[in-house]
Amino acid sequence: MLLETTNLSKSIGPKDLFKDLTFTIDTREKIALIGRNGQGKTTLLKILAGEDTDFDGTVITRKNLRVTLTKQEHIEDTQQSALTYILKSVPDYYSLEKILHDFERGLLTDIPRYSEALERFAQNGYFYKKDLILGTLSGFQISNEQSQLPLSKLSGGEKRYVELTRLMYSQSDLFLIDEPTNHMDYLGKEQFISWMKEIRESVVIVTHDRDVLKHVTKIIELKDKKLSVYDGNYDQYIAQNATQTTNSVKLYSDQLNRLKEARKRVEWGLQMRAKSKAWKIRYEHWLRDYEKIKAETVKPSFWIDQNSVESLDKRVLDSYHKFKEKNISIAIHTTKERVSDLISVKKLSLGYSTPLFSGITFSLKNDDRMLIKGRNGAGKTTIVRTILSLTKQKVPSAKQMTGEIKLGTRLRIGEYEQEISEKYLLMSLEEAIVLYYSEMGIPMEDRQVKSLLAQYLFDPIIDGRQKIINLSGGQKARFQLIKMFAAKPNLLILDEPTNHLDLPSIEELEKALSAFGGGILYISHDTYFINQMGGEVIEI
Repeated sequence: MLLETTNLSKSIGPKDLFKDLTFTIDTREKIALIGRNGQGKTTLLKILAGEDTDFDGTVITRKNLRVTLTKQEHIEDTQQSALTYILKSVPDYYSLEKILHDFERGLLTDIPRYSEALERFAQNGYFYKKDLILGTLSGFQISNEQSQLPLSKLSGGEKRYVELTRLMYSQSDLFLIDEPTNHMDYLGKEQFISWMKEIRESVVIVTHDRDVLKHVTKIIELKDKKLSVYDGNYDQYIAQNATQTTNSVKLYSDQLNRLKEARKRVEWGLQMRAKSKAWKIRYEHWLRDYEKIKAETVKPSFWIDQNSVESLDKRVLDSYHKFKEKNISIAIHTTKERVSDLISVKKLSLGYSTPLFSGITFSLKNDDRMLIKGRNGAGKTTIVRTILSLTKQKVPSAKQMTGEIKLGTRLRIGEYEQEISEKYLLMSLEEAIVLYYSEMGIPMEDRQVKSLLAQYLFDPIIDGRQKIINLSGGQKARFQLIKMFAAKPNLLILDEPTNHLDLPSIEELEKALSAFGGGILYISHDTYFINQMGGEVIEI
């Protein structure tokens, strides 16, 4: 046993995130922690890592257990270099290096202390550690020059590779990993999955990346402030969850019927209790029975994946749709318009000082789906940003070396960006929505904003007042969806849209996009999403 929790509970203000969680983490386990956005998964990782100590319950770890927690975003100390950030996680690297440097400069004269440090430095292979780290980063397409830059200068994908490299060299017993594959390209994700499968250390990973979930040994779902444990990988979780949820739907439906009958008896007894003492006693007994059943009838959160839903019989299906957990509701423009090409690209070459690529040719019409595939840095996002700049009559940051880009005369684009524009970050969610809609020429009244927030699973009052910068990754993703569909677009440009979304939200997005009447140009490394979307592939 590496780690054990008992009755772990956490609240933020009046809101309970989870209550009385009891579980263990054993050696060599590969555990995925899943759950709806905002359930407290990242908070739970911070508690297990010892970064959050404001909780009830106990966390017991094995003696001398070394734990490494990754970050979703590098918010603090972004001026340190990637190399420095990684070396800080190598046990005692900097403290031993300082002793050696101090001795060489004459600042330390303690020969036994120097000798011990030199021996440990050599035994751990620390004389070659920087070169090994730089080699690993190079394999992730991060050059030696980039490794010396502040973390703030790196892209989202590059930061993910820095995190993965930090894990590899941290010599930890337990890795707590938060959304590691967001912004990774397909080869990077394959490398991460291969590393995770091969290591002997234990892993707890917060992810809704179904490609990763296929390779874990256990899935723990945080739902209704409790934990449900499923042995096996994603496919086994889907099967077990469908069976358990179907049984829960039937049980809840039966409880509601019992409650309905008990209420009828109470209403009847209320009318009859004045007739005699016997009727009064009977009424009081029925009332106690009703209150007991009412207390026991608590609606769980129900979610079954779409493939399993299609196999349910009609009676269970009707009950499931009646009681299932509320999901985001995406209002899409499904009407097919009579337009010529939405976009036409011929023999395109884009770059900065030198071309990133050349000879790219494609066109998009209504109903077309097109995937842009390539490694990070190949130019996928450059194509997208250039098209978006042209639609806004702005000069693109990339140079158009050769070729042409033609935009349809009636083109309306909805975009899903990897990162939210800085101008929104310090605004409240309500303010950001009103601003974006006004930029689209669409006035928004307060009641419309609140209705839109509820449609995307935000609390119209509490969440609406939160600053964008303080929202969770999943909440930021839902804000991106609100923006994308604002102006009834006939072309969607999606840059990694499944990052940060939970499983039910991903399925709802896939369902909405399947019904979308316009064209879709997308970048994704989620093979499940790609299989669902289909379309042509432009590989850079």
